[in-house]
Amino acid sequence: MSDKTRVLVVDDEIDTLNLLKLLLEVSGFDPIATLNSVEALQLAELEAPDVILLDIMMPKLDGFALCKMMRQHPAIKNRPIIFVTAYEALDLEERKEDAGADAVVPKPIDMNKLTETIEVVRTNRAKPQPAAVGENHKPPVPEPQMTKEAENVKPEVKTDGKTTQTAKKVESKASDKPVVMRPPEPRKPQPVEKKDDKNDEGK
Repeated sequence: MSDKTRVLVVDDEIDTLNLLKLLLEVSGFDPIATLNSVEALQLAELEAPDVILLDIMMPKLDGFALCKMMRQHPAIKNRPIIFVTAYEALDLEERKEDAGADAVVPKPIDMNKLTETIEVVRTNRAKPQPAAVGENHKPPVPEPQMTKEAENVKPEVKTDGKTTQTAKKVESKASDKPVVMRPPEPRKPQPVEKKDDKNDEGK
């Protein structure tokens, strides 16, 4: 198997396609070319190219739509994709981002620019991609904490069909104060009644 970088080129103009193939071969790449944008998806799956070059203005399936389809294909979605195009509308950058392409190289083709772009997008795609926020990370769920009032409450107990309330009443904050024990007050002696001796003698 060749160690050269395999490049899939998709362009509906035969002259441009042949020129790109020649330039890529001279620059040390292994090009795979097709004029049919509809068949490009299947070709990319079969050939497993290292980089994909797409024209934008193509019949039946334009470069934007084809790029979106490739980004949804499990075998192709992580391949670097570069638009090589004469499309110069003001929305090019926005549509490139929306389609999921990595870069744009304008026509007429500057081979030095194209070669440099191929190396840059390959390097960037080789880097580990950061996970989206919240994708693999779930915030810890705090454990519920019982309040002091809840700790002092006991469940109801049912016996013989009757409900006996065993829950303690929630003590007020004042009950949390320390209880001061006071000694009992001394009891006062009770006066003793004197008996009348005279009355006793007369009886």
